[in-house]
Amino acid sequence: MDFRRQDHDDDHEHEQNPHRWRTNPQGAKAARKPLIEHVTNSWRRDEEIRKQTEKEDYDGDEPGFFDFDNRDSCPNSPARALRSKQCWRMFAVVLLVLVVVWYYWTCHIRPQHEQDWEYKQGFLPAQVRGSYGVAKGGHFDGVRIRDLEGRFLPGGHADPRGLRRLVFVGDVHGCRDELERLLAKVGFDKKRDHLIATGDVVSKGPDSAGVLDLLAHHGAQSVRGNHEDRLLEAWKVLSGSDAAAPSEEATSKGYSKDAALLKHLKPHHMKYLQAMPLILRIPPLPQATATATFSSSSSSSSSSHKKEHHNIAEEILVIHAGLVPHVPLERQDPYFVMNMRTIDHKTHVPSALRETKKGRSKPWIELWNWYNSRLEQGKEVAGFHVWSFREWVARQRETSGGWLEGLSGKKGSRAKEKPKPQVAMYGHDSKMGLQLHRWSKGLDTACVSGGELTALVLDAGGRVEIVQVSCRNYRS
Repeated sequence: MDFRRQDHDDDHEHEQNPHRWRTNPQGAKAARKPLIEHVTNSWRRDEEIRKQTEKEDYDGDEPGFFDFDNRDSCPNSPARALRSKQCWRMFAVVLLVLVVVWYYWTCHIRPQHEQDWEYKQGFLPAQVRGSYGVAKGGHFDGVRIRDLEGRFLPGGHADPRGLRRLVFVGDVHGCRDELERLLAKVGFDKKRDHLIATGDVVSKGPDSAGVLDLLAHHGAQSVRGNHEDRLLEAWKVLSGSDAAAPSEEATSKGYSKDAALLKHLKPHHMKYLQAMPLILRIPPLPQATATATFSSSSSSSSSSHKKEHHNIAEEILVIHAGLVPHVPLERQDPYFVMNMRTIDHKTHVPSALRETKKGRSKPWIELWNWYNSRLEQGKEVAGFHVWSFREWVARQRETSGGWLEGLSGKKGSRAKEKPKPQVAMYGHDSKMGLQLHRWSKGLDTACVSGGELTALVLDAGGRVEIVQVSCRNYRS
């Protein structure tokens, strides 16, 4: 380009139009651009592209060179990140998640783990004899375990159409009138239904002999409760010799009342009491299904027990007071089966009291329900049944046919069947009232004290119905 020609053209324009340059001196100055501005070579465009590229690099993810004196030149500055709304939203979400996890761990997971560990400790000591003999109640004179006859089993071989029912009744305590009204309310049919009492059918109430006659008339069964046991002990003392009756301190607290009641009982009454087993075992109902809707029929308008429950499709153990979980039925102490209310959750020693001096007592049904829930869920409980290391080694040999069978995938022929959950049907604890749990059903609702007399009706499908009638207060 000819720069001299360009200057000459500017001078010529000034000569032709001098007024323009006088009125717009800035325009004159602007017209005289530096020579570098007139250059049109490609290097200037390339320089602008290079600067634009560097700026994009600074704004991108890759760190470039930055000036420590210029905060904006640092692309990954923490201050810039903290100022962004997205960062604060992410921080709030993370904080919320941590709070939820901490709350769930503190309020749910950790307490459950601690409870499981406390309960497990009671299974670990070597209790070779279980709880038998702990109460030192002497020799039990009676039937320890009796199985329900097949002809009474709903849905069994004698009931292919599934029409039979089992009617369980809580503590009657000599209240015959209330028992008759309850049987009428459930529509009891002797040819179809079988009546089972949870013990304490005598004492305290007005007509113990009448209750025994009514039970015998319907062909009913009852397990032995603590009041039946006391009555039998008093009867043995009085019928064994002509000596004077022992004092209450030498026998039991209610000996005088038991002695007075015995005067109204006949030999067939005593024979019925003697035949009561400590534990009545009912096999699983053949036609029972997994779940059902629980219904309640009460004389009270405000019943709080209407809720869904599982069907009873498992083996049922009818006892009066309680059982120690994991201890075989043969090793259960008879006194505690008839008198238990609580259990030490660390040693598993039962007690007839509601609270022991050591302060570790829990209602026995808590431990019973916890243990049977583990059985249902298939959780490992093998260690709960180990009494010693030698027995553990012996059981390993029994349940395994050797390492050759283990490699071949075959199970040992002597493998023992895993324990299965059981449902406990009981009475005895009127202060706890009606207790309906998955693995335990408490039916003592303080009939003799003005409460209610409760029946649990079980059909062939395992469906449960609760029926209640109000009672007079015979203790006032």
